[in-house]
Amino acid sequence: KEQKKFDFIFGSDLAYRDYLHEPLIASLVQFSHPNTVTLIGVTMSDTKPQFFTSLVNAGFRYDRLADHLMEPEFRGTTFGLIAIQKR
Repeated sequence: KEQKKFDFIFGSDLAYRDYLHEPLIASLVQFSHPNTVTLIGVTMSDTKPQFFTSLVNAGFRYDRLADHLMEPEFRGTTFGLIAIQKR
């Protein structure tokens, strides 16, 4: 039986615990198709660079969305919205 894939996946505060990186990325692999857009909100001071390296190693690309796309109270802070897609 083929696993259901999603067009959009949303999450926040998911990547600040190192031990959760692997299951999070495994879930993205499982539930994403090539056109899935995943948006996650992270605090850059809590999310280690290893998370982003692991994303790339798992076949994803990512970009931080520009601050002007967020509500004013989040602009210029360490909070960021990250768009993730399979390469």
